[in-house]
Amino acid sequence: MIERVIISKGSYHDSAFLMRLSREISELSGVAEAVVLMGTEMNRQLLADAGFKDPELEQATPMDLVTAIRAEAQENFQAAQQDLARLLKVAAAGVGANQSERIYDNLAAAMQAQADINLVSIAVPGQYAVYLSDQALDAGKHVFLFSNNVAIEDELRLKQRARELGLLLMGPDCGTAWLAGVGLGFANRVRRGPIGLVGASGTGMQEIACRLHSQGLGISQGIGTGSADLSAQVGGIMTEAGIELLANDDQTQVIVLVAKHPAPAVADRLHQILTAIDKPVVVRYLGQSPRVSVAGLSYAADLDQAASLAAAFVRKKKYQQPDITPLAMLGTEAKTPGRLIGLFGGGSLAAEAAMLLGEAGLEIEVPDHPLAFDGGVEGSAHLVIDAGADFYTVGKPHPMIDQTLRCQMIRAVFADPKVSLLLLDLVLGDGAHPDPAPELTETIFQARQQRGLHPLLVIASVSGTDLDPQDLKRQILLLTSAGVQVPASSARAAKLAAAVMTKGAGHVA
Repeated sequence: MIERVIISKGSYHDSAFLMRLSREISELSGVAEAVVLMGTEMNRQLLADAGFKDPELEQATPMDLVTAIRAEAQENFQAAQQDLARLLKVAAAGVGANQSERIYDNLAAAMQAQADINLVSIAVPGQYAVYLSDQALDAGKHVFLFSNNVAIEDELRLKQRARELGLLLMGPDCGTAWLAGVGLGFANRVRRGPIGLVGASGTGMQEIACRLHSQGLGISQGIGTGSADLSAQVGGIMTEAGIELLANDDQTQVIVLVAKHPAPAVADRLHQILTAIDKPVVVRYLGQSPRVSVAGLSYAADLDQAASLAAAFVRKKKYQQPDITPLAMLGTEAKTPGRLIGLFGGGSLAAEAAMLLGEAGLEIEVPDHPLAFDGGVEGSAHLVIDAGADFYTVGKPHPMIDQTLRCQMIRAVFADPKVSLLLLDLVLGDGAHPDPAPELTETIFQARQQRGLHPLLVIASVSGTDLDPQDLKRQILLLTSAGVQVPASSARAAKLAAAVMTKGAGHVA
């Protein structure tokens, strides 16, 4: 095995580009691992911890591009090096992949050349994101801030400033938005419609949007706020701004708010604001039992119910609990012994699954540190693991983009005879993996062959639409052909898993 580090001096690129670069090089024949990142102190340490000991690493700066490659042979490394040079040459030429996107030297030049734009999307390391966000606000532009690792004090200041200017500062760590029919970040392709979303949860917004699309409805606007917006420190500044915009939007008939773990005082204040709106509002606070609903303001028990409640308001029909039909093909009515392991790419979907499994009586642990996956799964408890957590993804692409880490986890789950049920999610859409199911199904098939006689049930949800480039029906067909059960939503997948573990497979769909 050949291990090499390539340093490209003064070659800065944003995180979204680096994720794509890592994925393309990793997929080359004979390349066991490829990581492309900027030469920050933290990233250099991560590479050293991963076994890359090149002394030149110490000379890399945050403005230098660092590519670390493990290849089977010299010719594989050379092919990877050539592909890296080609991709960087395309980027340096200043033309995007569709031959219509122009690349500029800096944000000021881009805004000057494109004076009619009113929104700037920023995806750079956190230490640069604040400076660029201030530049965009100075120019009177809304900001979609994909970057994370921004200090909470900077987030608060930026959002206070944006609010004073009447602008949106969506982020930091804002993964999803739909504005005027255009998806930003990780976004499914959904039709326009009468339901507006405000979300401090990217995959939560995606799941709701997909469920609404499947019911023939659509999104007017989807305003992301960043994961920390409803914290006590930030106080829901952008959530309140987004709600206000949707309340005054003629195209929005119903408002849906989705967020993870709001601070109680912030949730109380938003409750008072939402009850004063003259449009129906649905709220889902992920991983929490719902508050008591009042006239015009409904608190949903899960993302599936949030979408159904919004649809009922639009159609002026009374909400009805969906029918639950047995899945007899799962076999025995007896409850399934052994461990349940959930491996999620969407953090919001992981939080929802953990709550629903817990409500069914299972004792669920959600690890807040990286676990060892070496010939099995660490510990003996039922686990719901967010494979997209920062401690798994620092220096690596997110599992919604690159499934290498999660496939390693799946193999470890199958290698553990104590595990009897594996719960997965799959999130489609622009920005996500272009064709995730084949890699997952091949991993499951090979792992099942090695497992032998110990049965292991796999249940997966797929968040996507028929408009997504991955082809929703094909992804589901591939999963089911590998023996994976695919319920209609993430919530139903979790409820089915809970029923299998506690009551037996024939009770819940």
